[in-house]
Amino acid sequence: MGTEAKNDVRADLSFWFGLSYSSFAVLPRALMEAMPADWQSRMALLLNEYSEAFPNQPDIGTRVQATRGNKLAKFPEWVLNYRHPDRAAISALRR
Repeated sequence: MGTEAKNDVRADLSFWFGLSYSSFAVLPRALMEAMPADWQSRMALLLNEYSEAFPNQPDIGTRVQATRGNKLAKFPEWVLNYRHPDRAAISALRR
């Protein structure tokens, strides 16, 4: 890891969880697949490395629920429909 990464707080995984009590990081597939191919390849390598490091995961599932203002909400269609992404909605989220 280069010096830049060591000094960059964003390279610290704990930074992404902040002061929250979150136990999971959840990323929408539609947005991940909208990232450049190089990013997707690196992410896939990291996920494979994670799976190889912990091959004996407990046989339990997880569920993600959308909320808005601490109340349950429906996910926008563009989040769920990763097979036919709404490129305009995704582009609106970019910088």
